[in-house]
Order: sequence, then C-alpha cells, then structure tokens
Amino acid sequence: MTERWLVAATEYAGLTSYTGGIGRHYAALLPALAAQGVQVDLVLFTDGPVDARVTPGIRRLLIHRTDGMPRLAALLHRARVVRKAYREGDYDRVFLPEWMGLGALLPSRAPLVTNLATGVRLANEISALRVSDLPAASRAALVLQAALEGRQVRRSAGVVAISHAMAERSERIWGRLPAVEVVRNCVDVGAIRRAAAGPPVAWPAGGGPVVLFLGRTERRKGVVDGFDAFARVAERHPSALFVVAGAGGDDRFEPSRASLIERLPENARDRVTFLGHVAGEELYGAIAAADVVMCPSRWEGFGNVAVEVKAVGTPLIVTSGSGFDDFCTDGVDCLMVPPGTPDSLAVAVSRVLDEPVAARVRAQRALAGIDRFSPRPVANDLRSAVDRLLSSRVAA
Repeated sequence: MTERWLVAATEYAGLTSYTGGIGRHYAALLPALAAQGVQVDLVLFTDGPVDARVTPGIRRLLIHRTDGMPRLAALLHRARVVRKAYREGDYDRVFLPEWMGLGALLPSRAPLVTNLATGVRLANEISALRVSDLPAASRAALVLQAALEGRQVRRSAGVVAISHAMAERSERIWGRLPAVEVVRNCVDVGAIRRAAAGPPVAWPAGGGPVVLFLGRTERRKGVVDGFDAFARVAERHPSALFVVAGAGGDDRFEPSRASLIERLPENARDRVTFLGHVAGEELYGAIAAADVVMCPSRWEGFGNVAVEVKAVGTPLIVTSGSGFDDFCTDGVDCLMVPPGTPDSLAVAVSRVLDEPVAARVRAQRALAGIDRFSPRPVANDLRSAVDRLLSSRVAA
C-alpha cells in the first residue's frame, strides 16, 4: 500500500537560496523516500524566489512566498497553510521539523511526527540570548514562534530526534516528550564526493596550510572560539591561512566581521578570507582544499557539516557533548575538544598541521564508515521509526 507523506519546510537544497543542515538533509531524504514508493508532497515556505524546475522525488510541490509579510503574520500564515494542505489531502504521515511550528494548528489526531532539529528556544539558549537581548520589534514574534513550536511538539504522535543529545535537551526545554525515536540525518554521499573534485570558491592565494571554519558566523557555532584559536595557531604557524565559510548572523547581537578580525594579532589579520554562505557543490571543493576543518559549535543538534567533511575525507575537529557524539570518536575519526575552549581548539588544529599523516589516517577511517549516512539507509530507518511511533499511538 502506497504511503502518502506531507512534508513542510522553510529551506530545501536546490530550491531555496539558503540551505542549512535541515535543507540539505531533506533534499537528500525525500527522493530516497520516493524511491521506496512513498508519495511525498512538499509545502515549501520561502522569503525569496525558488528554482522549481527540478524537484526529484516530490509528487507535489506547493510554494508559498512569505517575503514582505510581518513576522507575526507569517508565522500564523505558515501554520494555517499546512493545516489547509493536510485537510485537502489524504495523508498517512505528516513529517515536519519543529522550526517555526509549522504543524501547530493541525488537528490533534493528525498522524504528525515532528523532526526535532533545532527550535528557536534551543537556538537562543545555545547563543546565551534572552528575549530581552533581542530588538524590541522582534520579541513578540519570537515568543509566538516558541509557543507554536512547543504546541506542535506536544500535539505530535511522536518525535524523531536527530541525535540522542537533541532528545535529551528537548526534554529539558519542553518537559516530557511524546514517544521518541532517534534517527540520524543523511547527506548525498555520492554527490558530495563528485563535487569535492571541483575547484574551491574564492580561495586565498599563498602556499600556507588552510584552516577552514564551517558554520554560520554566530556565537552558537563557535565562531568567536574559532578566531581566538586561530590567533594562537597563527603564532605557531606563521604561514597558516584562515577561511570562514558560512552565512553571517544578525550583527545587532552577533559578532561582525570587523570585530572578529580584531581578535587576531595584526600580523595575522590579512590571512583571513570570508566566503560567506557557500551553496552546495562549491562548498565541497572548499572542504577538499582545506588542510583541516573546524566545527567548534557550542552545542550541535547533529552537525551535518561534520558528516560532509567526513564524506570528502578532510581532517576534522569538532566539539564534544552534543550531537557530534553520536558519530564522532576522538582520536579515531576526528579530534574532539570541549566547547568554548579556544586553547584546546588551537592545540588540536596545531596537532593536525604538525602531524599530517596521522590526521589523514583519521580522515580515512571517517570516510570508511560514511555510507551509513547515505539517503537510502537513513530513509529505511526513518520509515521504521515513524511506523513505530504511529503504531504506539494507535495501541494507546
């Protein structure tokens, strides 16, 4: 019997201009579900134009532009659109991330499974931001978004967390959760390997080793720690270069490029290259060209970028105590340091640069186990998890 899934999201690789981890994950996952006979309808909300010429694996694509709408109105609009789409269809499964609370207005008996990725309360908690720290004009929307996300989670038949750390932290935020299953994210391993052979974008000139920071330039992604660590690395490796790949944060409460540069000694400031947000294939060429990649997040729900680095085969440094723990082992397939410790991060970077052979051995071990993050096995595990969650609701 064919399953019909309703999925909604605010980003999707290949369609929207910005795609973080969830957008790349869904773009790999949904075609894999379709290959198993699942009929997928995708409701995509976007603040900009969408290139909808190619939508592999999507039976129906419903695009809703929200640019120009006030944030409060857009939040409610998205939830109403998802409710309308559900009522007009005949869906066996509704699979939605908690971000924006897209499923908050669905009927209580809808077959809703929420994909715990990162809600707004968690994102601000990691960044150590309170509502009072944010611009006054945006506070009401933030409060509403948090309320919608909480309502969606509580009304779900079950939740799929992207890591064990995500399940544990979500329970601290929302209290007791519905039934929980943990299913890892996926990446298109084959496409990443092919794209990694391409040239990097706007790569710095010079023959020194390249340290690549991957992630939004926000505190929660550890960008300040990354710059503080490079300040120490630059003293030991005077030819080392620092490349930063990731979209910028809101400079009203996130560090600006200028303030980050000022954290470095003057003789190292001209060794930094900001790439900004790098879309899709060009990113993997940059990963392949780097000597070491750092992902020093304060906390990470999963960490798609770390899987992508492993798929390319570049030495990797991540932080401990969050979603990375599910698939990273210190000294075996990467190096791990405690979050918020620039000194430890600098030591790890220097270790990779000083011991390149050992670093490549770790990277090859990581590469050897990467196929379990391919779309097909993840889609298999997700379908089984969703079946168990919905069956447990029926049994109850």
